Amino acid sequence: MNYYFWEVAFISNQNFQSSKSIKIKAMIKLTRPPNSLTAAVAVISALFLALGEDGSPYDFTTYLLIGSAAFFVTAHAMVHNDIVDFDADSISTPYRPLPSKMISMKEAKIWATFLFLAAITSGILIDFRLDLEFPISLFWAISNALLLDAYNLWFKKSGLIGNMVVAYVVWALFIYADLLVSNGFTLRVQSIGLYAFFMNWGREVIKGIRDIEGDKSENVLTIAVRWGAHGAAYVGSGLLLIAILWTIPLILNPVGNFVVPLILIMFNLVIIFRCFNLIKNPTANYANSTKRLFLYLMLIAVIVLLINQIIVLNYN
Repeated sequence: MNYYFWEVAFISNQNFQSSKSIKIKAMIKLTRPPNSLTAAVAVISALFLALGEDGSPYDFTTYLLIGSAAFFVTAHAMVHNDIVDFDADSISTPYRPLPSKMISMKEAKIWATFLFLAAITSGILIDFRLDLEFPISLFWAISNALLLDAYNLWFKKSGLIGNMVVAYVVWALFIYADLLVSNGFTLRVQSIGLYAFFMNWGREVIKGIRDIEGDKSENVLTIAVRWGAHGAAYVGSGLLLIAILWTIPLILNPVGNFVVPLILIMFNLVIIFRCFNLIKNPTANYANSTKRLFLYLMLIAVIVLLINQIIVLNYN
């Protein structure tokens, strides 16, 4: 009898541990770690670029807190997205944590709330650590989290506005970095931010060409759904050409050597060439390869700017 009791207790404990492990995996999966970590790296990169030629880098703890704020904001938005999309995911991606019942809706909502509070806490700690008069970090964390929630609830299916919100969240990293470092806006940092904004906005519009049929079935009113593939090609290309204009200050007033301006000019020529071809040939495959190419160009441009920034700071 005593042996049977301990065997039952052991099995129950094993089941509890297994259930707990599944919950933790589900919680992590809901946050989409690659997206959240990318946001953390992006805001630290934006902050580093905002230092310019004479700026003094922050200490490790400050960078960690700033990266954490971006991570928690993005993680909250990812969890909230799955909560909002529960019905659609139950049909299209039933293996996701919520539809597969790896985690309950109540637990997911608690998790999303915790991440939101963690983002707010990170913002408060940053402002306190830097002794800021206006709580920039707190305001940035709250406003971006609420904007992403609004995107999940309303803007996602609105087409152009929804695309703009996605692009703005990237620009917001540079707005925040500029305010934190310079207590205002500088032409260089905002040029990089607006370049990223229009590049992402244009890419999102072009992405709609690839997803026309799926978006129609989901009632997502993208430019491609409303105006067709050619219309989306024209609008997306127009936004990308505006992005190119924001590289002019970086080309004419470079920080460091002439390598960055040369690379930006080459990238701009590739973008222009690709946009003209897309307008002539707005097929799903070409739009998809164009969107992917522009992502690589944008990432390489940021990496080049970061390397240049490191060289400039070390040289000074």
